[in-house]
Formats: sequence, structure tokens, C-alpha cells
Amino acid sequence: MDRGLNVCSETGRLRRVIVHTPGPEVEAMSPSSAEEDLYNDIIPMEIVKTEHAELKGFLSTVAKVHELLEILEESLAEPDARAELAALLCTHYRAETRREELAAMGAGELARAAVRGLPARHSRLEDFLRGKSYDILPLPNMYFMRDAAAVYRDRSIASAMRFPVRRPEALIHRFIFERHPDFRGAGRLFDGPALVREGLSVEGGDVQVLARNVLAIGISERTSADAVDAMARAVTVAWNEPVTVFAVELPVARATIHLDMTFTMIDRDACLVFEPIILGPRRSRVARIDAAPGKEASIREVPSLLHGLKEVGVDLKPVLTGGDDRISQEREQWLSGANSFSFAPGKIITYSCNLRTVDALDRAGFAVRSARELIAGKEDPMSFKRLVVGFSGIELARGGGGARCMTCPVLRDE
Repeated sequence: MDRGLNVCSETGRLRRVIVHTPGPEVEAMSPSSAEEDLYNDIIPMEIVKTEHAELKGFLSTVAKVHELLEILEESLAEPDARAELAALLCTHYRAETRREELAAMGAGELARAAVRGLPARHSRLEDFLRGKSYDILPLPNMYFMRDAAAVYRDRSIASAMRFPVRRPEALIHRFIFERHPDFRGAGRLFDGPALVREGLSVEGGDVQVLARNVLAIGISERTSADAVDAMARAVTVAWNEPVTVFAVELPVARATIHLDMTFTMIDRDACLVFEPIILGPRRSRVARIDAAPGKEASIREVPSLLHGLKEVGVDLKPVLTGGDDRISQEREQWLSGANSFSFAPGKIITYSCNLRTVDALDRAGFAVRSARELIAGKEDPMSFKRLVVGFSGIELARGGGGARCMTCPVLRDE
């Protein structure tokens, strides 16, 4: 099995993907802290784990699935690696009094502490007086893998996370891509943790690889225009090749925190879209950026994302999230109906609770099957020309993301 990195599209046959099964870090969140942790509500752990197991179980039938905690533990095999991660965490959290303790932990214990948190020891009066619960905070958003990391071609992207509460996730991903021999590829394309500042942020949910030299990037609550410029420059420098980036200006709203909440590619010639943002009369503005090595970028507005993509040979027929009914569109988009994940051309996995979206895919020629029946081996998912796999996700959806959010593909076929 090829151990390298390669992602040149959203739909190439999936070979390797990283996921993180939600754990105690989610249960550490209380109703009073949910908003601070960027959740709409608390979510029931046992149901969430069952739903996530369906996603992971199905993906395991079509690709090699890597668990985040396992590969983080493997990355921490050497004492110098444990010392490095301990220093990263303690510097970020201003918890220098815990550095030696963390560095002395075994690899598995340190990996779990990095994600699940380390209870406060109250060695400082200030921490005691304000009732600080953790010296190293739990990361309840970690199972949304795509936000903090991505792969483009043979290089990794560590996100510049908009909100400080999520920045440790990107630090951990960057550490894995640097330290683990199976995830180094050709190195790093974008060092978000080093670049993040007021006015510069980018998250993986806004970055979509639509062709080898074509990206779509959302300008959103989480991703800034400055970061899109920086990403385009990074691509031209890394490969000494031109790149075309379509920058989609999204409304700053909870329902549209990332581009993949409104648009995902589902086949070489098809996409799943939230019509009001991508196609409607009040659709988002889209700028086409053509960047080339050593030259100033050329920027112009295009009528829509799909129109711009057609200019560069990516001709996509849209399937509407929620079907034709406006209320259903809004309801199912809120439940991540547009947030599908392709595991091969014309083959996707998405939440089964979005009935109108599944019906629209059915009408577009996608066979409809459940993850459970495919996990049981009743049919070969690769035998279908087009396929939508539905998995249970009513509680996962309440966390604010879908199948694309919960997966970080690292190797796809061209």
C-alpha cells in the first residue's frame, strides 16, 4: 500500500483517510460551556459514538482508516517527540508547570491527554480563584477532522484556526504530519499555526480540491481573504505552477461556517449544492484568482461558482440539497445535507436523515443504500455506477458538521 500523500480531487478513489472517534473530550462539555466550544447544544455521547461507528465502519470497507489517537501515539514513540509535543501544549495553554509531567508520560497517555485534557492542578492562585477546570483543555471538536487539517496533492495543510479554542487541533495535526513517517509526504504546504493572526485564518472545511490546479475556497466566518491570497501564493511556490482559486464569499452565519456546508463535489460532473448560496438570485459573490509563479495574481468576478468552474473545464451539474422546496432546503442544509463525502467518483456517504436530499440524489441516478447493509457485506459499494450511502447522524449533525467535516483524506487515486 502506498504510504504517501496524494489528494488531487474531491472524488478520486479513496485509499487512506483519518478519522477520530468522539470520546471523553465531548462529555467534558457542559451546557454552560457549549457556546464557548462552538456548539449549539450538548450531544449525547453514546448515540454519537454509535452514529460515528457507522461512518467509520463503512469507510473501513472501502479504504484504510486511521484513528487519530493511534497515529498520534505512533508519532510519540521517541522521547524527543514527547518532549516536543509537551512543549507545544504547555506553551499554548501557558501551563509550563505541567511540561515535565507531560514529557514523562508514555506515548498513549500523552496522546490521550492532548485530546481529552489534563485536569487543573491549581498551582497558581489565579487558576484556583477562577475555578479553572483544566490545564490542558479537552478538544470536543476534534472529530471534525477536516477543519484543522487537509492534504493537497502531496503536501499537508495545517489550518490557521479562527477561534483560539480550536487552535490546539491544528497543532496536533501539524505534529502528526511532521513526525509520522506515513504522513510526511513532500512536506508542509501551509503552516497555519505559525501564520494565524487577526485577519488571517483558514480552515479545511473551506478548502476544496476540484482539479489538480483548481481550488475553491470559502471566505467565511472561519477563513479570511488574506488567507486565500496566502494559500494561492503557497501553491505557486511549492510546485512552481499556476493555480486557479475560486473564492466564494459566504454569509457570516452559523449555517454557513464553511464552504462544504453549501457545496461538495459528488462526481466528476456533479455537485451537491445549497441552492440559495450557490445558484439563487442572491447567490454568493465569487472571485476567480489566477496565480502564477513570480507574477502578480489576476482577480476578476465570475457570475457564479459553477460558471467559473466551467471556464476551467470543471463542468458540474447541481443536485439540490433539500430538493426543490425552499423550507426543506434550509432545514436539510442546517443538518449538513450538503456536507457529503465522496469515496470514489459518483459514490458518496451522507446523513440518511436528510430525506429530501437523498430523494434528489436518487432522481439524479444515485442508487440509495444504508451504511449498515453495506458493512454487512450484502453488496459491493464499488459495483455501482453512482451510489449514495446513508448513515445515521441526527446527533452528529447537531454538532455542526457532516461526513466531509469528519474525514481527512490523505490518499486518493488520481
